[in-house]
Amino acid sequence: MRTVSRLALIMVVTVLAIGSTLPAFATEAATEGDGATTTTAAPAETATGDVPAVELPPPEVVEANQPWTARFMYPLFGVLALVIIGGFAIAYNRTVRHRYEVVN
Repeated sequence: MRTVSRLALIMVVTVLAIGSTLPAFATEAATEGDGATTTTAAPAETATGDVPAVELPPPEVVEANQPWTARFMYPLFGVLALVIIGGFAIAYNRTVRHRYEVVN
């Protein structure tokens, strides 16, 4: 039963580690000339045909830089989780290998 509980714990930790690193890989960097489009709209007609008093320029698109946590910490946690899980697997295999003997 201990083997099943250990395996279940390893599976849960693996799923959590993978789930926490997915947002870091899901980000998409915008590049210049990547097909960005502009939206234009026809001026709204009013009842008397007046033009709006103030015409606003189109909003400027500002590139938001990812915070340093998304760039460095998420991948670091992902790698650490994989190293820890791999270490547990290796340690478990070493203890089980010497525990039993094959009988002819």
